[in-house]
Amino acid sequence: MSLQLSFSVAEKTTTLTLKGSLNEYSSALDGVEVNPNFDLILDLKDLESINSLGIRNFHSWIYSIRCQRLRLFHCPRVFVNQLNLVAGFLPPKTEIESFFVPYYSEKTNEESLILFTRFLEYKSVDGNIKISFPKVTDSQGNMMELDVLEENYFRFLNSYTLNQI
Repeated sequence: MSLQLSFSVAEKTTTLTLKGSLNEYSSALDGVEVNPNFDLILDLKDLESINSLGIRNFHSWIYSIRCQRLRLFHCPRVFVNQLNLVAGFLPPKTEIESFFVPYYSEKTNEESLILFTRFLEYKSVDGNIKISFPKVTDSQGNMMELDVLEENYFRFLNSYTLNQI
């Protein structure tokens, strides 16, 4: 699916929702500008995939944007993976407001994506990130486990959230 964008503006905030894939065909971001006196919210809940050329295009675009605050919501696993792999993927003052964490049940083979939200599931305490892991159960009431390596998946929080919390 090609990248689709939707915009809304309210109270000095521009919200941009990305849907589909960030790849070499993702020209939808080309020429997108926001009022530099406004905040920019990126809602990524419908972002499905990213490839290396999409990473480059997104990186170039996001660094060209001038705004008061840059806040990201609903970051999917594919985006979190890039935050952990690509140094400087986002500008340093970017605020990650929420992201999805995959859970898995060995008993039922069910998978679930749980939204972690800043100040609820993660926050800074004395300069360190503190994560509160919710209890997640499958359809039969069995406890589900993280389906990622904790020390790797949450690493991006130190770069993009620590100073803003």
